[in-house]
Amino acid sequence: MNIIKLILSVMAAAVLSSCSNTQPADVPQGNTQLVSAQVSQQKSDAQKKTDEKKTADKTGEKTGKAVGKDDEPHSDTLVVYFSRTGNTKVIAEYLIELAGADSYEITAAEPYTDADIDYNNSSCRANREQNDKTVRPAIADPIESLDGYDTIFLGYPIWWGQEPRIIDTFLESYDFSDKTVIPFCTSGSSGISVSEKNIAKLVKIGEQPEGRRFAAGTDKKKVKEWYDMLPAAKASDKLTLTVNDTKLTVTLADTKAAKELAEKVRKEPVTVKLGEYGGFEKVGKLPWKLSADDESVTAKAGDIMLYQGSQMTIFYGSNTWSYTRLGKVDDVSSDELAELFGKKDITVTLS
Repeated sequence: MNIIKLILSVMAAAVLSSCSNTQPADVPQGNTQLVSAQVSQQKSDAQKKTDEKKTADKTGEKTGKAVGKDDEPHSDTLVVYFSRTGNTKVIAEYLIELAGADSYEITAAEPYTDADIDYNNSSCRANREQNDKTVRPAIADPIESLDGYDTIFLGYPIWWGQEPRIIDTFLESYDFSDKTVIPFCTSGSSGISVSEKNIAKLVKIGEQPEGRRFAAGTDKKKVKEWYDMLPAAKASDKLTLTVNDTKLTVTLADTKAAKELAEKVRKEPVTVKLGEYGGFEKVGKLPWKLSADDESVTAKAGDIMLYQGSQMTIFYGSNTWSYTRLGKVDDVSSDELAELFGKKDITVTLS
């Protein structure tokens, strides 16, 4: 009887020992260091994915509205770009922010692999396409229409001295006869001129200002220097203020609120009733709130300010208070504004 109990005890101990040392089937028994390393790597990979998502979310917050197939425009400017390695995308994102533009990324229905753009392989996909001007690679999820956009920045890498054929696919898919199309590209050394000529010959374009080639790693300052010289940029920082049938030009401030105001009034002019206040300003409520970034400001004649997020103030005198700048009326004196405004309530239209 004692012998039987002893045998049963030994068997039970063996079973418990086996259960406590169970490891994955593809890992050698007893290799606990490998198991620990695998678990650690899995946690590291999971954390990396989480960090990448957070970074992508933050990056997305800085860019304009990305438009899909059926989306309505949120701006009169659209940045369209094709970027296989990411260099052109960086430049595009700078322009989206500078112009307050919508964005659309061209992606190939059949994505390009690293082997497809192997410059050392004369028979790679990109080489074959670039050698045949009739090739038109299909675009995945093409945008439905360009209606509502006046200015289109078109970005691409230079492949074998020219624009990729998928850019030709995009151009032949829409009507650009009343659009301003501004090319920009990235490359190691090749210029933009050949691609500009190709684009101009391919489709009818309303206006095509001279584009710019950027090297990989170009910073935002360089992109802004180019953007600020463009007619589109100079036109985009102006509005028209109509008072008693008199039209005045307004130069917009470099604030988020000013950009929001411009986007709204370019889609539809807004009329605001302004009341007299303090003997130095006219103030009235806007139909919507704008992004306030108030600071203590000494406003002077011609300054247009946002007050409390939803009120617009136009000064014909001076006052120091907490405002967000919207713009300034060009080439008009304090006396001229005072005479134009008078002492009664007035109605103004921004367009």
